[in-house]
Amino acid sequence: MQTSDLLELRDDLQRERLRLKQLVDGLIALEPRLTDASEAVEAAALRLHSFYTGVERILLLVSRVVNGGTPSRGEGWHRRLLERMAMATDTRPAVLQESTQRDLQEYLRFRHLVRNLYADELRMEPIQRLIGQLNQTWLDLDNDLTVFQTWLTSIAMNTSNLERSNTDTGL
Repeated sequence: MQTSDLLELRDDLQRERLRLKQLVDGLIALEPRLTDASEAVEAAALRLHSFYTGVERILLLVSRVVNGGTPSRGEGWHRRLLERMAMATDTRPAVLQESTQRDLQEYLRFRHLVRNLYADELRMEPIQRLIGQLNQTWLDLDNDLTVFQTWLTSIAMNTSNLERSNTDTGL
């Protein structure tokens, strides 16, 4: 891993976190407007779908840069990606705490549901429940990503120092 790749990943993660925070804030603000026959239900479902899609985008960025690739795209790859990000590897610490990963599994299942239902089949109750949990899930995710970004910065600085040392000694 090159220093520039690590720092670029850190910056990409920061941008994605800011976008997710805006989405979370919008969902929480939308929650009081949910009613059984409301178009707000459909809007909230789409935003919850977007929330998990953004989370997955972050995990894919980490997987590509730090792990050197993404899970094979067979059945269940979305779940495997999420589970793997809660495990440390030889090249990185766990990106997510196990509890954060378990909470995010619900949003992954909901995204799958949204992709496979007609909009008028969506029910308000699961959407309200997920929005009700969203603030805590977001706080946990944001904390996990902050810790990971700190690790990225530390590794990038160590790699940069090693690269300079090798250049200075002619290696």
